[in-house]
Amino acid sequence: MANRYCSLVLVNSTKKRFMSTSNLKTIITESKKEIPIVKGLPLVGTMFSILAAGGGRKLHEYIDKRHQKYGSVFREKLGSVDGIWISNPLDMKLLFAQEGKFPEHILPEAWLLYNDTYGQKRGLYFMNGKEWWKYRQIFNKVMLKDLNVNFIKSYKIVINDLLNEWELSNGQVIPNLIADLYRISISFMVAHLVGRVYDDCKNDLSNDVNCLAQCIQKVFQCTVKFTVIPAKTSKLLKLNIWNDFVIAVDNSIESANNLVSKLMSLNGDGLLNSVLNVHDIPIDMIKRLMIDFIIAAGDTTAYSTQWSLYTLGLHKSIQNNLRHSLLENDFLECDYLNNILKEVLRMYPLAPFITRIPPSDIYLTDHKIPANSLVIMSMFTSSRNGKYFNSPNEFIPDRWNRLKSNKYNGVNEPFATLPYGFGARSCIGQKMAHIQMCLTLSECIKRYNLHTMQPVEIALDLITVPDDQINIKIHKL
Repeated sequence: MANRYCSLVLVNSTKKRFMSTSNLKTIITESKKEIPIVKGLPLVGTMFSILAAGGGRKLHEYIDKRHQKYGSVFREKLGSVDGIWISNPLDMKLLFAQEGKFPEHILPEAWLLYNDTYGQKRGLYFMNGKEWWKYRQIFNKVMLKDLNVNFIKSYKIVINDLLNEWELSNGQVIPNLIADLYRISISFMVAHLVGRVYDDCKNDLSNDVNCLAQCIQKVFQCTVKFTVIPAKTSKLLKLNIWNDFVIAVDNSIESANNLVSKLMSLNGDGLLNSVLNVHDIPIDMIKRLMIDFIIAAGDTTAYSTQWSLYTLGLHKSIQNNLRHSLLENDFLECDYLNNILKEVLRMYPLAPFITRIPPSDIYLTDHKIPANSLVIMSMFTSSRNGKYFNSPNEFIPDRWNRLKSNKYNGVNEPFATLPYGFGARSCIGQKMAHIQMCLTLSECIKRYNLHTMQPVEIALDLITVPDDQINIKIHKL
């Protein structure tokens, strides 16, 4: 499992391969092709084309068709977003190798506009430059190391509490699946922050956790509405969608701030205690960082877990094989469980697009990208490409089995799927999220049979979500 989380080591090796050898020199000196440009209108670009194709919720399919028509690299302006889209994993490796010490990405316009309007200072996800690097280095030391047994014990308390609640739905569809998963995602984060004292304080914190879960869900629901009317326009016209968004963010920050204040008073032995012992971090900065960690964990882990349960509910034989495998292996050492999660995140990547704004010219295999361009890696396209994955639209966990050659059984290019990103700006909570999802699946499968009532399609609401409600019926074993 350690190899799954060595992003910083991998990016250094990538730089050596492409920047410390003749490879990059060859790439730079070779003649470059012109980047194909999708023609559009002067101000809005091809925005009307994406609206006709289903709007922002179908952007992944729209961009996939563009790649089929224009190739692995093209440029297109969608409204205010003028981006260079790439889908070749080799080009992605080259981009990461040249992204610089302080890689930058883009954030939802509405979130940035809120921060600017109300003078709100946020955590690591919103930082850039030296400030980001300083705190990222600190958190790398505490977030990317192996979790001790006390964290696992606290995690098990969280998931067992949920599964005990689900017993009331035995033989029925789980009534509030995504809301429950939001709640336990935040509970996992709280358990990680306070450590062994979680079991003693969980009841006192339950109302705070429930309130924050609802607030975070509301923030993302409001943010999605700006795919039709931009946030700046909504604010200028004083539309309800902007007012609703402001109220949702206000409530989420206030709820998270109240929760973090309570956690800081508990004197636990978790992540929060580790950060508090770093004496050069002001208390207000620690609160900013912790608030954003909690908010970020709620959405991404909840939906990844939902996609995992949904997929297992569709594939009874894989579900049974996993249950059998877990009888013989601890969840941390179960290769089949890891393979299932890799396959879920390949088919349903939470981040179907990864962005970078390189400070210098970037040299890809066949193209040169000018400095300060917005580069968008099309992870949905690459992870569903038959060149990189055999039968890419089929759920086949065994494709991730290692052969004697150390290559994968049905994966031609592992870099075509990057569920946690890559490089210095990869997901800081990836190890924590992975273990939480593995534990949730493990405990759920050992206790229940899952049956997904009907299939759904992918839609985008900032991240990959189902286009309809997922209904899963459970039967206690």
